[in-house]
Amino acid sequence: MLCPLKSNAAYHDEFNKLTVVTERSGFVGENGVVIAWCPTHKVMQKLHGRQNIVVLVEWPSERFDAWAKLMGAYNVVTGEVMSAGLSEPGLKALEGIVWEGYNGWHDSIAETLTTAHLKELAALGEYDRAIVLEYAAQHRGETSIQRLEKILNRFERGLTAA
Repeated sequence: MLCPLKSNAAYHDEFNKLTVVTERSGFVGENGVVIAWCPTHKVMQKLHGRQNIVVLVEWPSERFDAWAKLMGAYNVVTGEVMSAGLSEPGLKALEGIVWEGYNGWHDSIAETLTTAHLKELAALGEYDRAIVLEYAAQHRGETSIQRLEKILNRFERGLTAA
């Protein structure tokens, strides 16, 4: 079971019987089923690069809706496989955004190049703030993502002005 705090596992008696991995302790193995109980980005990073079936349980949010779309998650409520709807060029633009953030999006060059990739996504009709942030969060730390959010804010202001 993956959750932010050990106390989150006390929600149900059956959860107390499971191995609990939190932001600060434990690690996730491979080739198993993981219950992600109302997770944070930080605790979800422990899943990156692992081969598991993940059961995500949380209150609906744009953040994890984007994660589910990127992962091709099966929505048990609707019976559909979710998708980010990205074309090959759209995925390349997302990869470019992450590449430009290799040093935390801390300088003007990174912002300029990231903005160019965002324009590519917008031209394709595939720009989705939540998808961009979640994709980047799978590869970069939270402080870097906060800087990326500022770049997205400036980019979106430019879109509405145009």
